[in-house]
Amino acid sequence: MSLELEREHVVQQLCAHYAQDHLSTGELEARFDRAYKSRDMLALKTVLDGLPAIGPLVAPPKPLHEVARPTSTHVPAAPEKRYVAFFGDVKKQGHWLPNPRIRAKTIFGSITLDLREAEIPMEGIDIDAEVILGSITILLPPGLGADVDCSVTMGSVTDKTHAGAPGAPRVRVTGNAILGSLEVETKLPKKARMEAWRLQLKDWFGES
Repeated sequence: MSLELEREHVVQQLCAHYAQDHLSTGELEARFDRAYKSRDMLALKTVLDGLPAIGPLVAPPKPLHEVARPTSTHVPAAPEKRYVAFFGDVKKQGHWLPNPRIRAKTIFGSITLDLREAEIPMEGIDIDAEVILGSITILLPPGLGADVDCSVTMGSVTDKTHAGAPGAPRVRVTGNAILGSLEVETKLPKKARMEAWRLQLKDWFGES
């Protein structure tokens, strides 16, 4: 296993321990910092020292009403929410309810979509991002997985996310960057939101 894959595994384990109340907020932050700064396998493995063993991380079973959906039932597409920045800045952060479908477009501007304090729908979120001579930043809390599939022309697309919890929804980012930058990053929530995030992790890991 490569160092980055092992780092993702350690981050997942830390999220699970936090969900099971094995770590305080301060302890979690300190171990996350060590995990991100570890430059070899030996240092990375010590991040989990002193924590109890936990079972394999698997997705929790879905409620029966979610499993037995009739295949013939037509479900209308979710409405699309648009964020457009033209020679300006758009920031969506704090506690909010994102639409399952988001289109973000910036021309000579910047857009920040901070999902760390958002209530993520269980079906996940599809984000279509278009950057022209600007920047789009998408921030995810640990435990929330992402799929980034974007093209770039004389710009940059940076995926700095970590693997999500097995039962967590996913954020699917598609689009393109032309002479601009698109960055998707995993980052701890702000301190005031940590306990609410712990409850969200419990749902994703199937903890009671």
